[in-house]
Amino acid sequence: MADAAGAAPRRKPVKITKDNVSDLMAQVDAFVLDCDGVIWTPLATGMYPKAEEALDRLRGAGKKVMFVSNNSFHPPQEKFKLMGYPVSEDEVVVPSTVIARYLKKRGFEGQALVLASETFKRTLQDQGIDVVQRTAEDHPEKIIEFLRLVGKDAGKVKAVIVDFDLYLTGLDLVKAANYLREDPECLFFACATECNIPVGGKICLGPGYWTEIVERASGRKAQWVGKPAPMMVTEFLKDAHQLDMARSIFVGDSLEQDMGIANNCGMKKLLVLTGMTAIEDLETCDPNLIPDYYIDSVADLGRLLPKA
Repeated sequence: MADAAGAAPRRKPVKITKDNVSDLMAQVDAFVLDCDGVIWTPLATGMYPKAEEALDRLRGAGKKVMFVSNNSFHPPQEKFKLMGYPVSEDEVVVPSTVIARYLKKRGFEGQALVLASETFKRTLQDQGIDVVQRTAEDHPEKIIEFLRLVGKDAGKVKAVIVDFDLYLTGLDLVKAANYLREDPECLFFACATECNIPVGGKICLGPGYWTEIVERASGRKAQWVGKPAPMMVTEFLKDAHQLDMARSIFVGDSLEQDMGIANNCGMKKLLVLTGMTAIEDLETCDPNLIPDYYIDSVADLGRLLPKA
């Protein structure tokens, strides 16, 4: 029934309880989880209490468990290793691994200008991608030298990739914009979408800003890889792992990114309330981002499942 203003009532998500958890499990073969705000806090050295037990119980129930994160700077597999929890490389999906796979599968030739962390660059190099390296001369003080460096690799760079880069310079951005302007065939990927990244009470400027600068300067639009864009799911989970989207559920704490990627890929949506979203936010969010289910924490999901 419509409300007084004539608008249809907003759909309400179902809270997972002991009475309906078995129904959920019967509908789902794969649980795809975000990490920050779901398994741990961004600066944590350990998982949320009982999160490990929840993952074990999902696996014990015969469910495939995968992890998808926008964080190629400090990839989840590194954190899992530090925390002593065994996760294989192919269970974790981040933008760097997806781009490396995408380029290799398509026989990419040429150099890649990668505005990202050294970890990100190594992932590409491990797949045979030629990554442009910064050198000691990349700090010119005269405009003529600056312009020489901008044109140094012109014609060789066939892909520009933007992610989180602690050492980003103005020269990097100018190079990226010019390579894209001058070569319509040059690929352009943007990874993490965040603009303001809260870290330890401070704000870091994220790659969302840098991508916007390069887009505006070059007149080109980036192909987004990070959530909520579907590429990490369609290029890796669906293609490489043959997941059935209709029988997969995305577990996350962000409406825009986590519920967004689930919506864009036809997955079920499960919101946890340990991260950036409060239950009250569902009253005003985009109706397409309203989750199918919600639960206070991943630990609560584990407590509702029987021991393996």
